[in-house]
Amino acid sequence: MKRDKKRVEGEQWSEDQLRMYLDFNTYDGTDRDFHCLYRAYTRMNEATFAQFVALLQAEGRNIHATNLEGKTLADILRQHEQAEDYLAVLTA
Repeated sequence: MKRDKKRVEGEQWSEDQLRMYLDFNTYDGTDRDFHCLYRAYTRMNEATFAQFVALLQAEGRNIHATNLEGKTLADILRQHEQAEDYLAVLTA
């Protein structure tokens, strides 16, 4: 998240709101599951992201999907210094 963005702490997301993140499509050939995960990572706090990942998996979707460069979200998060909690969700 950019430092100029203010994170809303303690916000509760409903299941319907989380499900909206399952429906994102891409137009450049990026794997849809990767795109949904990446968008969730950039917009959700750690706890909400964990709920989203659980929902994604319950729907039979792929948390190991890759971007156009062949990287998973976990691969990318390993390069982010403050993403340990998000990475733990993906590698649990």
